[in-house]
Amino acid sequence: MAPVSSNLTNTANSYDLQMNDSITFGHYIFQRLLSLGTKSVFGVPGDFNLPLLEYLYDDFQSPDTKEKTSIRWVGGCNELNSAYSADGYSRYTNKISCLITTFGVGELSAINGVSGSFAENIKVLHIVGVPSTKITESPVQKNWNLHHLVPSMDCPNFNPPNHNVYHDMIKDKISCSTHILSDITKAADMVDQVILDIYKYSRPGYLFVPSNFPDMLVSTKNLIDRPTITMDDALALNSIDSNFSLSHMKDLTRRILKILYKSETPAVVCDMLVDRYGGKKLINEFINRTKIRNFVTPLSKSTIDETNENYVGLYNGKQSNAKVIEHFENSDLVLHYGVFSNEVNTGVYSHSYGPNTTLIQLNPTYLRVVEYENGHHSELIYRDVNFLHILKQLLKDIDLSKLNFKYQPLATRVKQETIENSDGKITQASLGQAFPSTFNPGDILVADTGAFQFSIRDFVFHSQMKYITQGFYLSIGMALPCALGVGVAMQDYPLEHVYDKSKLPKNYTPRLILCEGDGAAQMTVQELSTMIREKISIEIYLWNNDGYTIERAIMGPTRSYNDIAAWNWTTLLNSFGDINGKLTNSVTIETQSDLVAKLKDLKEGDNNKCIEFMEVMLGKVDYPPQLQQMVNDQKKGAKK
Repeated sequence: MAPVSSNLTNTANSYDLQMNDSITFGHYIFQRLLSLGTKSVFGVPGDFNLPLLEYLYDDFQSPDTKEKTSIRWVGGCNELNSAYSADGYSRYTNKISCLITTFGVGELSAINGVSGSFAENIKVLHIVGVPSTKITESPVQKNWNLHHLVPSMDCPNFNPPNHNVYHDMIKDKISCSTHILSDITKAADMVDQVILDIYKYSRPGYLFVPSNFPDMLVSTKNLIDRPTITMDDALALNSIDSNFSLSHMKDLTRRILKILYKSETPAVVCDMLVDRYGGKKLINEFINRTKIRNFVTPLSKSTIDETNENYVGLYNGKQSNAKVIEHFENSDLVLHYGVFSNEVNTGVYSHSYGPNTTLIQLNPTYLRVVEYENGHHSELIYRDVNFLHILKQLLKDIDLSKLNFKYQPLATRVKQETIENSDGKITQASLGQAFPSTFNPGDILVADTGAFQFSIRDFVFHSQMKYITQGFYLSIGMALPCALGVGVAMQDYPLEHVYDKSKLPKNYTPRLILCEGDGAAQMTVQELSTMIREKISIEIYLWNNDGYTIERAIMGPTRSYNDIAAWNWTTLLNSFGDINGKLTNSVTIETQSDLVAKLKDLKEGDNNKCIEFMEVMLGKVDYPPQLQQMVNDQKKGAKK
């Protein structure tokens, strides 16, 4: 490529790439994002990213139809919220989402949201507008203490600042691929490389774009030679430095099948990385064809269709339902797909296998086989093996006639009756039993970190539902702006989460449902205004338990540090943009009977407002038993 510099803004606004040898770098970035399926970007404007944001208003070429198209800017109230929204967009679509902030003040505000995406393997491209290379490469100006930059700690009046200080903070820490662009001739290649890395690791990547780069010209060659970049490109066999090959993969698949054919009580455990790497349809096909018993972990809930006849439940070590533990520990073979080991996902590392159980862990980067044979356990680990390749090959090679399962019958699922309290008040127990009745197949549930999040673990979801929560990083307040990102994604890609439309009610539009505690909501509540502006259709349940109930369960149930100010929640939406009350409906619910009636109305579609906001009154120190057990187990672990 032989890019040249341009002093003109928006020089390349033609959407026909074939007619242009070069385009502005700003146009290149957004055209590449569209080629990934990223139709909306999130962020907050700032002086160093404004030149890039100007290119949002170019005409772009649709990667599908080649016709003129555009890209949407979803501006957040602050950068942290925009990071959460970008996270939600990617969680729903399983595509790369984009966050754009400015140097220092913007990118650091977003860093907690990006950290959560890194911790839970979410694909986010974070573009940071940084000072022009005319400044950073100037013999004089590079020594200036520029605004938004933290000066040197030692004699800043004499010692020059580190213009890359924020890059150094995040590189290889919360970013899988990090590049400061300094050479326009390599800029397009670096964009594409970061994208490939984000797919490969399913984690955020960073591009630091100097403010003078968007107006410079780059070749269209990359866009023409590679119109799209997909996860398959990043995960292709031999795409990483290894000896892994098709023949090697087939050998490993044959070994797994040999073990499976001998098994009488095998189990599939579906874990978080199955969803992150796009394996949801594959894992459900494998389960449905083999009729194998199956479990989910807390961080993979809704990845498996829980209406399949061999679904047992959520396995989380000692924190699981007793019947689930019994069935799991009776398995002579455990196929654990998409393994993500951490404190929350393993019931404080309490996973327990039968003494003769063979364990096969299939991860995006390795295959681990722990086999019991002749009274001894042997362990082998194969590196650079992606579970998607193995799963696809298993589906091709499996001989169903060789399966010989001999399971004990599963306990019949008994539908629990809703608990009615003598005083009519709503409790965590009654809520946990009544709330699942509102779901329809295909609905999307977003839940924040909090007490109710633990009740959801034991819900049995309808087919094609999608559950989104930050179950490991657990940043309180994340879910509300995350739901904004999900709502934008649902507008861009209706039914993207549904792989079998035949299981949805005819002509049904899935609902977006958000469950949020009052303490969590106070942290990020501003994005209600963005939901109104973007016309997000959503049902919001605000659990008003007067403070940080999940923290009260851990320590200090009556301490002032777990208290928050009381708000008049049902008036917020008028203040945040719905001045005339035409777009939203808000109500306070205090009794179990009123809650059940509202759940029924919303399930049946008896609502005509964009946002339905329900403030549900709960007890201050009322905890679901799942939360109490987790707290007790953590305390026991801390004493060891």
